[in-house]
Amino acid sequence: MLATPETRQLPIGESLEAGWRLFLKSLPAVFLPVWFACVINAVPDAFAGGGALGISISRTTILVTVVCWLVESAFYGAAIQRLDDCITGATRSHREALRIGVRAAVAILIGDLLYNLVTWIGFLLLVVPGVILGTTLAFFAYAAVLDRKHLLDTLGYSHALAWPQWWRSSAVLSAPAIVLLIYDVIASWPDIMSAVRQLGSGNLSAASAPPSLWYELGLMPVIGAVVWCYVLAVCYVQYRNLQAHAASH
Repeated sequence: MLATPETRQLPIGESLEAGWRLFLKSLPAVFLPVWFACVINAVPDAFAGGGALGISISRTTILVTVVCWLVESAFYGAAIQRLDDCITGATRSHREALRIGVRAAVAILIGDLLYNLVTWIGFLLLVVPGVILGTTLAFFAYAAVLDRKHLLDTLGYSHALAWPQWWRSSAVLSAPAIVLLIYDVIASWPDIMSAVRQLGSGNLSAASAPPSLWYELGLMPVIGAVVWCYVLAVCYVQYRNLQAHAASH
């Protein structure tokens, strides 16, 4: 039986086990919005052109990218809501969940941009601050969707929630982080090889290859959806763990 993280704080091992069980339980309910998000995430690269070093940047490309990011954020918000419904037993349609995701889309998108900026600054200054910030700020999307936090509150709430036990969250999130790293390498492999060919030839335009649509818009979104369903499940369990710890102190 899946332990509900709302009632008590789970140890690290039990958190990972609960995350895995939640992943298996929620996959049928969460897969569709996450798959849509992964497909939309691949659109800007396919639109801009092939090759890691041959991407064309224009006003249209930037506009398409921003719109895709907003839509992607809405679908991730819907997935988080569907994930929570699997725990609470609420019956909610994909349309209702997407409506909630749309409401939180701007907060999720800007929170994601700020999250990446702050985390990378932390890594540039020193590795440890980057790890800490990457952990304590990782729950901003859950705060935006599940607790209806506003744009300016999401990152602050996530940090305040995770800071007292950032080391525990780092240990729990290390598993999905490793899975994401492996997925990113596989997903980026054509671009990596394209960049190698471009650098080797010395002619970026000539070496740039068109994107493989079946790979970027077909295969990888399916794999990515499964990976992200697991990541979202583990992060959800830890988010509820942190709330349980905060409520008991």
